[in-house]
Amino acid sequence: MPDKFEILELTDKQDPALEQVTGLFSEMYTYMQEHGLMLELSEDGAQKWIASVKKGLGRFGILYISLHNNKISGFAHGSIKLIPDYLGSKKTGVINHVYVISDHRNAGVGKALVQSLEKWFSGLEVHSLELQVLFGNLPAVSFWDKLGYHRELLQCRKMGEET
Repeated sequence: MPDKFEILELTDKQDPALEQVTGLFSEMYTYMQEHGLMLELSEDGAQKWIASVKKGLGRFGILYISLHNNKISGFAHGSIKLIPDYLGSKKTGVINHVYVISDHRNAGVGKALVQSLEKWFSGLEVHSLELQVLFGNLPAVSFWDKLGYHRELLQCRKMGEET
């Protein structure tokens, strides 16, 4: 577990740290599949994801990393969206991904990453924050509960071969 870490915002689309975040994104998907994710990350999925993140940096998206001994131990990605006009067209913050490597969990890293996102969203005066968490990822469900997030929706999926 880390005794000291720092949270940094990545703003430079050429920052070499983005390559490490790309690797952690792939690691996160492996973890999520172990906890019930039914969809597989495509072979170049992590590269496509980081390309989309780069496009939004500084405009409608933000990426934070946790750094411990000059090594990235986690990341958090957030973005802004408008909810549909029939719900008021309100600006909403979306916590897209939060991931912390296993030996740095339960040390405050995830909470610090989320608090950084929340501060950024607050500055943009969003109406609310939303996120998705895997139903079977009980440690993550507990994490979000402790941070004061409320369960609202249950997403279901039926794979094509099952229909």
